[in-house]
Amino acid sequence: MDLISDQNKKLKYPKSIWFIVLNELCERFTYYGMRTVLVLYLTTVLKFNGEDSTIIYHSFVFLAYFMPLPGAILADSYWGKFKTITCLSAVYALGNIVLTGSSMADMFSIDIQRIFALLGLFFISTGTGGIKPCVFTFGGDQFRLPQQEKQLLHFATKFTIAINVGALMSTFLTPELRQSVHCFGKDTCFPLAFGMPAVLMLTAIAIFLSGKNMYVKKKPEQNVIARTFGCIFYALCTKITSRVPCQNHWLENAKGVYTETEISDTKTALEVIRVFVAFPVFWSLYEQQGSRWTLQATLMNGRVDFLDWTIKPDQMQTLVPLFGLTFLVLFDVAFYPLLAMVGIRKPLQKLTFGGVMAVVAFIFAALLQFKIFGNTTEIPPGQGRLNIYNGFDCKVYIRSRTLDLQDHINSLEMINITHAVVSRNDLFITFEFEPECPFVPDKYEFDATVTVIEGKENSYYLAHSNINTIALNQVGIPENLVKDKFGNPNLRILIDYTFNFDDNITLTSVDQNSFTSYPISLFRGMHFNAAKVGKYNLVHNGKPLSFPLMDIIPATFYTLTIQRNGDKMDVRLFAEHEGNHIHILWQLPQYLCMITADVIFVVTTLEFSFTEAPINIKSFISAISLLTTALGNLVVIIISTISIKNQAHEYLLYSGLMLADTLLLAYFSVVYRSKNIIMDDAATNDENKKEEITVFN
Repeated sequence: MDLISDQNKKLKYPKSIWFIVLNELCERFTYYGMRTVLVLYLTTVLKFNGEDSTIIYHSFVFLAYFMPLPGAILADSYWGKFKTITCLSAVYALGNIVLTGSSMADMFSIDIQRIFALLGLFFISTGTGGIKPCVFTFGGDQFRLPQQEKQLLHFATKFTIAINVGALMSTFLTPELRQSVHCFGKDTCFPLAFGMPAVLMLTAIAIFLSGKNMYVKKKPEQNVIARTFGCIFYALCTKITSRVPCQNHWLENAKGVYTETEISDTKTALEVIRVFVAFPVFWSLYEQQGSRWTLQATLMNGRVDFLDWTIKPDQMQTLVPLFGLTFLVLFDVAFYPLLAMVGIRKPLQKLTFGGVMAVVAFIFAALLQFKIFGNTTEIPPGQGRLNIYNGFDCKVYIRSRTLDLQDHINSLEMINITHAVVSRNDLFITFEFEPECPFVPDKYEFDATVTVIEGKENSYYLAHSNINTIALNQVGIPENLVKDKFGNPNLRILIDYTFNFDDNITLTSVDQNSFTSYPISLFRGMHFNAAKVGKYNLVHNGKPLSFPLMDIIPATFYTLTIQRNGDKMDVRLFAEHEGNHIHILWQLPQYLCMITADVIFVVTTLEFSFTEAPINIKSFISAISLLTTALGNLVVIIISTISIKNQAHEYLLYSGLMLADTLLLAYFSVVYRSKNIIMDDAATNDENKKEEITVFN
């Protein structure tokens, strides 16, 4: 009786599991919270451009998904899981502290801040990647199998919920802390957005160590991953160097050093890995939700008036854990049965469908980008463009025989002329002012020269150059206006002689949560400069001018003219090649398609890996599966390095790559044949299963 009682006690649900689950919740809050705001920190605080920020972001994620491989080897062969989790979590926490410190280090130059931030990111990616394969398996070690198999499944459910709850809370809260709180004299608070995840990581370590005396700690033993790689490399080296290589499968060259089982398992694993070749392209699309899609969201209007709240650009990532968890439940109940009704049952068929959804997601992203960018700046071949701004409070008539032009410019307005390039570069235009024009001699007219250059846009400003002289001044240099890849609006300011670029005139954001302002000294030389999307007041000597709010929208070129006509100040804002400021919820279709693809991909990949991989080599297959995510981020890095000029075209490129990848998955779904392990309940203990045979036709 005492023996039975003692056995029941041992089989109770391990209390140590709660320390592991809470540790995972805090760690996932840390990782996703920091990652959610990362790309905006790189662009707005560290002043990296969109391309470099994307490369840094995906380099960070690449390392985070590459490190599980050495982390698993370290845990299984040398340190054990407990020591590996503890030591690498400390590195992880150190990275969070360094990153938080870099966001507060305004006393240092921008280069020093960048170095500290990149160092922090390196520590974080090393830590989070290193512990990734260890935490769940360490939790599994706490159970006695097969007696506690059901309890292990309950643990897996709790562990999954902890991941999603941590991600859901952090992806919503950290953007709020970033934008809604002001600190250190800035209109954002990245120290708080990074600081809270850092505190949660320290909490995760404290929780994990609290259960130290309760854990079952298995000693390290020979690592399957290292043995499998060793088998592959030894067989390859023997094949290359041996004078009489094995005539059968090249892995047979490893005989004598590796067992028959190891060689057989490695053969099967390589067949599974052939399918994994199609996975990196999918992950290259999926991971851009935190980079390219977040940058796209910065160009959109997140205002929700009935809630008196604004959706932050990085907050759209909250949709991933929110809908991901919801779809995970609904798909098993309703969606997968529907797919089965149309013949989509096998794992590779489901992956093909997921690939189609990813293609559609990036087509939606491209169409949205085209909509945001609006009108094209393209000038027809063989033509040039002239812009003439009238700085006078009266109508001005213009005529030119060379340009075949006879028109007028209304008071304080502009005219846009597109004309074929002629043999002479300098063309004459005559300006005549209407009789009622103040501060201009009666019936005054004068001649000026303008230049039309093929493919270029040349601008001129008609204004007083001094109290007695009227002139047509060229603005900057002839430009081939190209919209910024990331859709930032561009602004230039033109002033007459009564002002100076050192005058106290600024454009100030009306958003109470923004300290953004642009003094006119930034626009010396009258060239276009990038500006932030938003609404602005024009302030002179600390007082707002009686001028309508300037609504600066994405992908638009703005020219602001400021001049005095007598005692009054005249201000005009001109917009060219206008984009569109549409609502951020238009990103929903692409997010829903990608989340659908992700849920199918993650669940089906796990199913495929588990059912197709040999029992003794599942950890190797799991490590390679994570490595495909790292390679997907490497694809993004390579394409970002190429620097395609139009973001919409880049989205279409990814759609094309994913389409080709989907066709490859469809091919695999046809030619791949597998025979899963069949359990025979009537079989004896010595022979109760038939091993699967997996081949490509």
